[in-house]
Amino acid sequence: MTMPDTDRAKVVKAFMTGGQATKAAAAYALYGTDAEVQTFLTETLSRVTAEDNRVAIARSLVRAGKGTRREAVAALDDGDDAIAEFLAQGYRPALLEDLSVATAIVSSTGGKGVRREASAALDAGTRQALETFLTDGQYDAALEDARVQVSAMMISAGPEVRKYADRALSGTAADIQWFLDTGQHIARARDQESATIAELVAVVEREGKRAQAETDLATEASARAQAAAQKAKEAAEKAAAEAAAAQQDVQKSAAAARKAANAAAGAANAARDAISASNAAVNASRRASYAATAASHAAATAGNAAARAYNAAIAASKDASKTAAAKNAAVVARDAAAKAQSAAKAADYAAAATAQS
Repeated sequence: MTMPDTDRAKVVKAFMTGGQATKAAAAYALYGTDAEVQTFLTETLSRVTAEDNRVAIARSLVRAGKGTRREAVAALDDGDDAIAEFLAQGYRPALLEDLSVATAIVSSTGGKGVRREASAALDAGTRQALETFLTDGQYDAALEDARVQVSAMMISAGPEVRKYADRALSGTAADIQWFLDTGQHIARARDQESATIAELVAVVEREGKRAQAETDLATEASARAQAAAQKAKEAAEKAAAEAAAAQQDVQKSAAAARKAANAAAGAANAARDAISASNAAVNASRRASYAATAASHAAATAGNAAARAYNAAIAASKDASKTAAAKNAAVVARDAAAKAQSAAKAADYAAAATAQS
């Protein structure tokens, strides 16, 4: 929309494009005299723009990553010029840093397909490539990895496991995840077979990585909540001081009330992030529990293998023709024990990860 080159038109433009403080001051000026319009353009506009900029950065703290949060807090501490510079272009390097870190975290907990796509995004190193991976690409790659995992199970599975797996592969991403988390165990029970120790170790490692990822989310959400709460507290204290000093000035009192409302909104956002941190910590604990359960099953499987090796050794001592079978049983028991030990270490890693949250 083309507007005339007049002072009032400039105020209207400020009202249309500005933040809450700018809109309030512009509306006040538009209802006033030409002198008040001029005062808005020469004095008030820069002040309320700075206020809106400060609010914009403070609100971004509850969504920002570690790098962006670090630079945003520094800008808030350094004053209005630093804030304007941060909003104009200063946030870009920190945002790219956060996107790279987030991509690396996803890669560390993903399968082969996820790692491949994450590596491609990190190699490109652009904001678009990283955002595309985080918002879309990682989920397609994770589905690819899950399909590969289900297909691998079907090779040596019983009829019920194959039926459940085939049904999952014909369904949605949620169907595949349900099979991996729950369905396969129901099917194995119907087939009266147990997961191999290698499959149990894979479960422990997968859930350990997920527990670490959930713990990282909890830690990051907690840090965002703390930063946002601190800035909300500072804004509330400043608003209270301004309100006390402006009791006889209607416009200044309104501005102080607006700042207090913004501070309250910031505190509410911080509280929501604290809740997110708590939820992520609960999820991490659940994943660690899954890992521990799989590790205990792996240990039981190793124990059964050891018992079979012991019985085979006794049989061989009585019948020399059974020596080869005893030797094979001993090898199986040794491998099972080694894998069970790996599962135990992975479960310990998952438990340690949740202890950090």
